[in-house]
Amino acid sequence: PLGGDSPGGDSPGPSCDAGDFIEHAEFWGDVVVDGTQNLKTSASTCCEACAKIRSCRIWVWNPDTKQCWLKADERERPEPVAEGASVAWTSGVLPARKGPTVKYAPAKDVADPPPPPKCLHTVLTSSGNAYMNWQTRIMYQTYLKHAAEPGSVMKAFTRILHRGKDDELMMEVPTMRFDPNQGKCDTWCDYPVADRSLAVAQWSQTTDSMRCSHVMMVETDYIYVKSPSPHILMPPGKAIGFEYSYIYPQDLNMKRVYEEYMREHADELGRSEWKREKFALPRTGNAPSCLNVEDLRRVAPLWAEFVARTEKPEEVRKALGWLRDMYAYDAAALAVGVEHVVAPTPRTPLMAQPPADETIGDAFLLHYTWGPEIYDGKDEKLWVFDKRSYGGGQHQRGPYRLSEIPDPPRWDPAAGLQLQDFFQPRTLSESKLELIRLMIDEFNEAVGKLPRIPKGHKTLEEAQAMAA
Repeated sequence: PLGGDSPGGDSPGPSCDAGDFIEHAEFWGDVVVDGTQNLKTSASTCCEACAKIRSCRIWVWNPDTKQCWLKADERERPEPVAEGASVAWTSGVLPARKGPTVKYAPAKDVADPPPPPKCLHTVLTSSGNAYMNWQTRIMYQTYLKHAAEPGSVMKAFTRILHRGKDDELMMEVPTMRFDPNQGKCDTWCDYPVADRSLAVAQWSQTTDSMRCSHVMMVETDYIYVKSPSPHILMPPGKAIGFEYSYIYPQDLNMKRVYEEYMREHADELGRSEWKREKFALPRTGNAPSCLNVEDLRRVAPLWAEFVARTEKPEEVRKALGWLRDMYAYDAAALAVGVEHVVAPTPRTPLMAQPPADETIGDAFLLHYTWGPEIYDGKDEKLWVFDKRSYGGGQHQRGPYRLSEIPDPPRWDPAAGLQLQDFFQPRTLSESKLELIRLMIDEFNEAVGKLPRIPKGHKTLEEAQAMAA
C-alpha cells in the first residue's frame, strides 16, 4: 500500500478457547467460506480458521464430515438455529472485530503543502473479488501503456480496495486498502459498491491524494486506448462526467433524501440558497468522472453519507436499486456545488461503449460491458465476447487464467454482419466493428504482457491463498 504504514494483512484475530465451543448447536449466517471446500480435523482448527478472517464471526464444524463453515453475522448476539443431541455440529461465536486494520499518513498532517502538480491521478475502486481482479490487471496494463505516451497528463494510479484483508494484486497494482462496512463482501454480498464511497472518502484524506491536481475515477472493466487531453482538467468547482440516460435528474426518491439532508446541513455547506434552486441531479455517476482533487474531498464524504441514507428506509433502497450509489454521488455533487458537465458519446471526452456506440469520438476510455455478439446475414454466430463468461464465468477461483480473445471478423459489406437481438437495428456498421476491434486489440495486448501468476507471488497456490 502507498502513503502510509500497513500491517500487510489482518490484525491479530481473537483467540479460540475450547471453553467457548458449543457442542450440538448450529448457527446460520452469511457464508464466508464454504465448508464443503474447507475441511478441518478439529473444532479448534476450524475456530482458528475463522479467527484469521476479519469478516468471520461464526464457525460451524461437523465431526463426521470435517466440514468447517465460516460465516458472517452482523447481529450483536447471534443465536443458534438448532440445538440438542440430534444436532451433529459444534459451533462458536467470535467477537466482532472493530477498528482499522490499516493506517495511512493523513494529508492534514502535512504542513504548508505546495499545490499539487497539474496532472491526472487515476483511481480505480474494487472489492477485490476474483472477477474484478482479472479486469483490474488488464485495466492497469492499459494505463501503463498510455501513461508512457509523450506529454501524457496521467502521472499516478491507485487502486482503492475496500476489503478486510490484502488480496493477490497488492504487489502488482498500486493499492491502498480500506476496511469495508460490510465485512461479508470480502466473499459475497448483494451490494458491494455500498463500501466504495467511504473508501474513496478515506483515500481523499491521505497523502496519496496529493500527487495530482485532478482525479480520474474509473471502473475495473474500462480500458485506456489513449492518453486524455489536458482539456479535461477543469477549474475548481467544475467536473466532467459521463451521461447515463437511465439517471433521472428529478428522481423523487433521491429528491426526498437530498432535501432532508439539506434542511439539516445546508448552512454547514455554505449552501443556504439551495431552496431557491431547481432540483436537478447531473445524469452521471462517480465513474467515469474527472474532477479537481479538492472538489473530491468535499464530494466524497457526502457521497458516503447519501449512500447510507439510501439504504433505509426499505422502499427507498428498493426504488433506487443498483443505481443508488450513482444517485448518491450525484446528490453529493449537487449539494456541495460541483457542477458536472455531462454528454453522451460521441460528444463526451471520456468514454465509449462498444458496440452501443458508433465511434469513439474524443473518448480515451472504452467500457466492455455490452457483451457484443456478431452474426452473419444467415444469423450464424461468428464471434462473441462477454466479460461475464470470460475465463469460465464470474465465480471462478482467482487469480483467473488470462487468455487473448479471438479477433472479430473482418469487415465485409456483403456478409450482412449484425449484432444480437438486444440491439435494434441489429446492423453492424464498419465503424462499430472497428471500435470493437480497437477494444479487443488493446485488451489482448494487455493480456500478452501479464504473467499467469500476479507479481509478488512465487507460486500459483500462494496467489490463490491471497485471493480466497
